[in-house]
Amino acid sequence: MTDLPDPAPSRAGRRTPGRPDASMTLIRAMLERPLDPGYAAAADRREAAGLPRATTLRSPLLAGAVLVIGLVVGVAASNLTAADSPRAAARADLIQQITARRTQVDRLSAQAQTLQADLTAREASRLGDQGELARGRSLAIAVGALPMEGPGMTVTLDDAPDADQATGTDAGEKRVFSRDVQIVVNALWQAGAEAISINGMRLTSLSEIRFAGSAIVVGHRALNRPYVVTALGPPRDLPGDFADGPGGTYISTLHSTFGIRADTEVSQRLTVPAASRLTTRYAQPMDTGSPGTPSPSATTSTETGGSAS
Repeated sequence: MTDLPDPAPSRAGRRTPGRPDASMTLIRAMLERPLDPGYAAAADRREAAGLPRATTLRSPLLAGAVLVIGLVVGVAASNLTAADSPRAAARADLIQQITARRTQVDRLSAQAQTLQADLTAREASRLGDQGELARGRSLAIAVGALPMEGPGMTVTLDDAPDADQATGTDAGEKRVFSRDVQIVVNALWQAGAEAISINGMRLTSLSEIRFAGSAIVVGHRALNRPYVVTALGPPRDLPGDFADGPGGTYISTLHSTFGIRADTEVSQRLTVPAASRLTTRYAQPMDTGSPGTPSPSATTSTETGGSAS
């Protein structure tokens, strides 16, 4: 019996091997046909008209456009960064004016303090009675009309070293605010300070410590950091009472939590200047008992141009 060959396999049972990249149709189309059909059609039309299929960067029009754009951008950048530009000149002029006015204010403030001290001394010299003289001096010290010198301590507050690099809420928390200075000053009064000044500005019962923009203002005058708070008081009690009280705890928290500089230093000789802008608002003569010789003492109220902090 002759063996018959195996029948040919049916078509339904055969599989045509597919391409390995059959699932990457989009990538294959980009590689095999990188030119968009619309651009290809436009290139064919240019070729049929006897023109090159595409323009090149050597086209005079394109080169001229690139040159003009580069020239405009270069001139604009030069104007913005030039040291002698109108904007830079205006900024330099403003800085110069601010510096000049600040120097003038410092000079006039020092002159006002000197005149205030001279006026207080002349008023005291008019008092013949030693009791009235002592009372007038104590009142002048209380209102800040006389400069004071003696032992005490200084508290220096300044922004954290990385405050300028901080962003978001961290930037605000690493800077010294007016409330920080207020808390320190009130704690010094509570600890027994007899006279306090901030960066040379004497504080009185009517002095204000407030925030205006990014500056701390005392008596309508903006202060520059660091903020040095000078307090006169008993050298044995003032530093310890301040450190053990709310002031010491507060500046310790500022330094440990936010990195704010908070340094304290005790000294045996510190100076607090007299307050400026002291103005008598009302006065009346006092009867000393001597007929026809009213005392020049007066019940006065002084002002420094602000509200209590």
